Amino acid sequence: MMKLIPVLICSCILLTAPLLTIANEKKEPPRQQAQSQNRAISKEAATQLAQQRYPGRVLKVNAEQRQYKVRVMQADGRVVNVVVDGQNGRVKREE
Repeated sequence: MMKLIPVLICSCILLTAPLLTIANEKKEPPRQQAQSQNRAISKEAATQLAQQRYPGRVLKVNAEQRQYKVRVMQADGRVVNVVVDGQNGRVKREE
């Protein structure tokens, strides 16, 4: 009987480990969903809007809470930092 107790404990741990992993995976999407709810404009759309206003090669796009920061290198070599509002798509140059 004493040898059976450690086997039962190990079995319980092994059986519940996958359930804990599944529970953790189910918790993450709501957080990601909440972040995407702060933005109506997608990252790709923000990139296109920035390029339309400031033509050039997009170097980097950072998604922040309610906006995107897009770095664009123009044809003359100047780098422009652009902020795209994630709600309405308004584009402005960052000073």
